[in-house]
Amino acid sequence: MDDHYIVLFIRGDLEVNETKLTNYLGYDIHPAIITEESGLNAGYIGPINLNGDFTVLYDRSLEGMSNLSCGANICEYHYTGLDMRRDIEGARYHDFAKIQEGGICPCCGKPAITVSRGIEVGNIFQLGTKYTKSMNMTYIDTNGETQYPVMGCYGIGIGRLAASICEAHHDDHGPIWPLAVAPWQIHLCAVRADDTEVQSYADKLYEELQNKGVEVIYDDRRISAGVMFSDADLIGVPFRVIVSPRNIKQNIVEIVSRDKSLSANVSMASAAEEILKILSEA
Repeated sequence: MDDHYIVLFIRGDLEVNETKLTNYLGYDIHPAIITEESGLNAGYIGPINLNGDFTVLYDRSLEGMSNLSCGANICEYHYTGLDMRRDIEGARYHDFAKIQEGGICPCCGKPAITVSRGIEVGNIFQLGTKYTKSMNMTYIDTNGETQYPVMGCYGIGIGRLAASICEAHHDDHGPIWPLAVAPWQIHLCAVRADDTEVQSYADKLYEELQNKGVEVIYDDRRISAGVMFSDADLIGVPFRVIVSPRNIKQNIVEIVSRDKSLSANVSMASAAEEILKILSEA
């Protein structure tokens, strides 16, 4: 591969998508080093009077445009009033631009494109026959002919998956784990665990849920309810079960979903069954 110059003209408010350009050319590119012998005048490059052995490309954003300004290929000079139809005969236009918010949709032709944040959770590298040819790796096809295998790399990042879930499911207080991927299903909060009744019932409920196959994180620290609930929000377990002196007096257990869509009081005697029912319907 030589260092032949590729000169691409594009509307000034757009940027070149190098992947589109590489796919169009069929080979890799790299930033040019412009020398005096190159025939290019850095900062003043334009399509008028551009002389040299260059591959010249035009982005489709320029098609049909007029009254444009561009470099004049002379230091400190620009060309104004450029009309693509009049001044650039035979130009062929292709899509080389990065997409923009409000851009024209290639399907419906309307300025309907929106740009939003995303997270890369996996990647695909289309290697083709680059490495199989270099290693002289071949196989015989059904016609008895020698072929080079086509290679590809496909990867999914487990850590990135967790980050993407947090990005999609969170609030100002922390993550809201979907039940299918949550590290625990239930966050059992024993408020005032120094209270004998609270500790006794919470221990019993924890053991019962464990025996029924429910994944539970049990918080019986001697801390305030506010700190306990704040930590629970930060952990993001889908459902919180609260045992407290006040609830004990009312013979209830409070069940609250992390996303605040559910808040229910159930009897202490049937708490485990109700929790199982909620989990099965979630």
